[in-house]
This record gives sequence, C-alpha cells and structure tokens, in this order.
Amino acid sequence: MNRKFFRFTLCVLLALSVVWLSGCEKMMDMAPPPAGETTLKVGLIHPYPNYTSFGKGAQLAQAEINAAGGVLGMQVELVFREETTDTVVQSATELVEMEKVVAILGPLFSSHAVKVGPVATVPVLLGATRAEVTADATDPNDFMFLIAGSNVLQAELLAKVVVNQLSKNTAAIIWQDKDVYSEGFVQSFKASFTELGGSVVVEETYQAEDTMFTEQLTAVKDAAPDVLLLASFPPANPLIMKQARDMEITSTFIGSDGWDDPLMSSTLADNEPVDGYYCTNLDPDAVAFNSAYATKYGSVDGIAAAGYDAMKILAMAIAAVGSTDDSAAIRDAIAAITNYEGATSISSFDDNRNPVKSVGVRQILNGMPQDMIIEAAPE
Repeated sequence: MNRKFFRFTLCVLLALSVVWLSGCEKMMDMAPPPAGETTLKVGLIHPYPNYTSFGKGAQLAQAEINAAGGVLGMQVELVFREETTDTVVQSATELVEMEKVVAILGPLFSSHAVKVGPVATVPVLLGATRAEVTADATDPNDFMFLIAGSNVLQAELLAKVVVNQLSKNTAAIIWQDKDVYSEGFVQSFKASFTELGGSVVVEETYQAEDTMFTEQLTAVKDAAPDVLLLASFPPANPLIMKQARDMEITSTFIGSDGWDDPLMSSTLADNEPVDGYYCTNLDPDAVAFNSAYATKYGSVDGIAAAGYDAMKILAMAIAAVGSTDDSAAIRDAIAAITNYEGATSISSFDDNRNPVKSVGVRQILNGMPQDMIIEAAPE
C-alpha cells in the first residue's frame, strides 16, 4: 500500500473512533464533546481600548487550541464584554446566566475583580494582581484565580531591589485613592521596605480624575526621598513624573506592573521626564509565545501573557475533568495544576489560588527595557 495513503487512512479511522488526532499526533484531550454541544463558550472581560492585549493573548491561545481540535472536541468561542466599573458585575452575571459560559477570563482591574468575586459561580481567571482578591481556598464558593504574579510578590521584590540593589533607603508614595490595586501594592511595599530598614517619609493620594499634583509633590519635595513610588496607572503616572521634574524633584521613580501600558510613552510629548524609571515586570519568558504573539499582534507585554495563560490553563483543567458539567470540579482541577509552562511558568497555585511564579524588575532607559535586574524564584 502507498505509504502516504496508509497514513491518511489510519488518521481517518482513528478520528471516526473519536480518538481525536491532528496530523496523527495526540491532541490536548480525547473525550467526546458533551451531547449536543459543538462550541465551548468562555467569557472574556477586559477594558477597551486600553489593555486589550489581555484579550489578544486569550485569542491567540484560543486559535492554537481550536487548531489542535478544541477542548473535549468543542471549538472554543470567546464571548466578550467590555470592562467598566458600572457594568462589570452585570456583565459577569449575563455571561454565566444568559451566555452559559463555562468560565470567565478577566476582569483586569483588581477593583473590578472584587466586585465579581461574590457573584462568581464558574471559574474566573483574572488579569488582576492584588493577592487579596482571591479568598481563602476553604471557601467552597470561591472561584477566583490570579494568573499573573501577585502584587505581594511584586512589591516585595521591588523593595529588595530598592534597598539591596540601588542602595536607597527613603521613599515617598503617591497612589490613586480608593483603588484596590494601588492600595494593595502600597501596603505590601511598605511592609517589605520597612522590614529591610527603609523608611517611608511621605504618603499622598490623588483622585482618579486629577491632572495636577502640586500639593502631593510639594510634600515629596520637602522630604527629598531617595525614591518616589507611583503605585497606580498612566496617564496619571507620566503627568506626575513630568510635574515632579518641573519642580526639580530628583527622586528615582519606581512603580508596578500597572505601568505596562502604551500610555506610559504616549501621554507626554517629550518622554525625558519618565526615562530611567524602575518597575516590576511580568514579561513572558516563552520564546514560542513571544514569536507567535509578535507576529499576530505586535509588541508583547505581561498582560498579553496573562490572557494567554488563563485560556490555556482553563483548557487543561476542563480536559482533565473530562466534562463541562461541574464548575467546582473545573475549579479544583485548575487549583491542582503544577509545573505549567506557557507564556510564563507557574509552579503551582497556593492555598489562596495565587500563582507561585517568578516576577522581575526592569529599568526603562532611553525608552528601552534593560535586562532584568533580579528575578524572584518560586519558593
């Protein structure tokens, strides 16, 4: 028999016996789809038009999964909802009750994630990073998972870099008032920084709509700290940095993964005031992911990696359970995943469903990210 014809015939026979193969290689799972189901609906909540890389990362994973035959024989369908403060709970509820999604990817902001938690009845794989968003694992109704490195990991590492690597011991902090993410990062940084012998000399807040920060920066200038931590987001961050330099404040700027946004480099006409800062970094470490994402979408960031990993981890968990009927079983399968290798690496999930993984700190110099200063290996 012709060798190529034999291989083709073999693949067809195996497919008919529901042992789903692609190119005669084993797919992610081999269970048949649930009766009457042809698609696997997964909710996707992220902001628009900013931070869309989370959704793009999820779409890249979706495309790869579907090309390999899907999950339990079903093609993955992402059902999108825009992430806004006023509608995020309604969106999550509609995705579950009306769209019948098996899980939700997102939301991205911690202040939104805490609102979704109480209404979640399916697994929610977050782009958010505040560790406290996920409740203790003993709560049987908790379906929330962090995928990116938590702000506790990030803040602890940033404090170590400031004290041990940069030899700086005094800090001022400015953050957005009442923002869940910002507050969590500040509290974690303060605890680690003071434990290492550092001193926080100024703490100031601002409102989300503020564009002038003279009062806060006057207090910073009077204290003359070694570093100024801006534990929030652009466009406020670049504006604060420019106004600080205009006031001849020379403190080194430090920040969190919230700075991983194109607005950091597009808010100001001249980016000289924002050059040279240090921030925590969640950049993906997988060459294959970086290449695939860059080819399809362009510049890669840590938010994209979180979306990609969230979709891949969900698919793995559903395949392990072999069914979409039991949300709690899928949740438990996610929690049991170890040694995951995707856009990033996750050793395991801790008791609070936070990932055990590495985070880093980079300096942005002349508009370009420098080599990682230090990386925190999972304990």
